[in-house]
Formats: sequence, structure tokens, C-alpha cells
Amino acid sequence: MNDCPVCSNALEAIDVAPCFDCGHAARELDECRQGAHDYYVCELWGRELILCDFCYADFGSYFPDYWGMPDGPLPDYPLRLVRDVEKPAIAQDMYCPTCQHRLAFLLFRHHALARNASESSSR
Repeated sequence: MNDCPVCSNALEAIDVAPCFDCGHAARELDECRQGAHDYYVCELWGRELILCDFCYADFGSYFPDYWGMPDGPLPDYPLRLVRDVEKPAIAQDMYCPTCQHRLAFLLFRHHALARNASESSSR
């Protein structure tokens, strides 16, 4: 995939830590190398995503409209912990400089936007 699934701009290859949310950040790469975080495979809206312990704890701070849900108070997202990531390592992924996220996160967001939009329109 050469284009961002959210904004359609060009993607570039970068090194990433396992976290879908912050794994693109240089600080997170350093912290991953140092073993400073635990990483979890989580499930939300029928899809898996990997989050570090910080992003897992902070996930509820996303405003609902970011995920295609009706605007309103912060909901209790049904984020389910599936398992720990064993042997976290640096990998390669694509990155969108416009959206400022890695492709794994953008694909998850794209799925969430479509799912939540269709759920909102069926109400």
C-alpha cells in the first residue's frame, strides 16, 4: 500500500516499535529497545491492535468522533486485552506524515470509521 487509507497521501517506510498508536515516535523506538514498556494485543470493534502499556491506559482519551462515532462524552471503549506481546522488537511499517500515524494504526482507524459510520446510520 503506497497511499494512506485515511487521507490518501503518500506513505513512507519507517522503523516502528510494536505499539500501533505511538510506535512511530523516536522516543518509543528508544523505549522499546530499552524494554521500558509492555505491549498488549487488544481487540476492539472486531479487529486486533497492539498497544503499549501507556497507550492502552490512555486509549479512553480519544474523542468518539475520531473513530466515527457520534460526538459526545468520552465513552467506555470496549477494548479487550487478548494477550501480551512476547519478545517485542523493532519492525518496519509505512507512515503517513499528514495523519502522523503508522499504517497499522491507520488501517485500524479506517476500519473503525467505516464500522462506526454504518452502525450510526442504521440507528
